[in-house]
Amino acid sequence: MILYPLQDLCVAVQDSNDSAVFVNGRFCKDPKLANADDFYASGFNVSGMPTPTNLGFSVNALNVNRMPGLNTLGISMARADLEPFGLISPHIHPRATELILVLEGTIYVGFVVPDTRNPFKSRLFDKILHPGDAFVIPQSMVHIQYNMGTTNATHLSSF
Repeated sequence: MILYPLQDLCVAVQDSNDSAVFVNGRFCKDPKLANADDFYASGFNVSGMPTPTNLGFSVNALNVNRMPGLNTLGISMARADLEPFGLISPHIHPRATELILVLEGTIYVGFVVPDTRNPFKSRLFDKILHPGDAFVIPQSMVHIQYNMGTTNATHLSSF
């Protein structure tokens, strides 16, 4: 997907007092008022909040709420920390491809390409990833991440 923003910058703001344009569900800050802090975030050196599923993982997400300059740019990022044998259960991203980069641990990752005429012929693309390995998951494919190891595992995902 190629994005062509209506303007170079559309830094998100919470209300319309400082805004001139409404784009992508957010009011945009006047571009003359944008600054470097709108394009900066910290805190990805630590785990995120544990998920309520008890599947043994936490996510520290970077999105427009933490970095207003991401608005309309079509990209975000997350740090996922998996406990030993932790599972990010099957899920999809209907509007985004996901790129995974393993920082530590051993992570099994896979996605399924369905065969709509014969589900038994659907294809599984899977790999065991180690630190420094990357894997891409095409848009809208059902996929999982699983920590195969006995130590914690961490990966970064961009969407």
